[in-house]
Amino acid sequence: MKNSKDLLLKSGFSKRYQGFQYLALCVELAAEDDSRLCALVKEIYGPVASKYQVPYRSIERDIRTARDYAWQNGGKAFLEEISGCAFCALPTVGELIEILSRHLAETA
Repeated sequence: MKNSKDLLLKSGFSKRYQGFQYLALCVELAAEDDSRLCALVKEIYGPVASKYQVPYRSIERDIRTARDYAWQNGGKAFLEEISGCAFCALPTVGELIEILSRHLAETA
């Protein structure tokens, strides 16, 4: 999981937020098998929630908090660079996981 954490740090995420840990694992799971993105709650949030022993709803909420911090601290430019498109608004958590996992899979 070191690669996903490095990617998140480059993206402006802070380790201070629990969402950082959740997102790192979500990105790893999606990078391993991108079909998991079709069943985000069941295939990604569920296993992460089980590992950290929290409700699956906490996963998305905490990732949103971490995303908002990263967005204000240079994350927008980095995400636009790796995705190849400009953002008018914050990406959803699912979009964020997809962008980061695709980049992680391509650079692995």
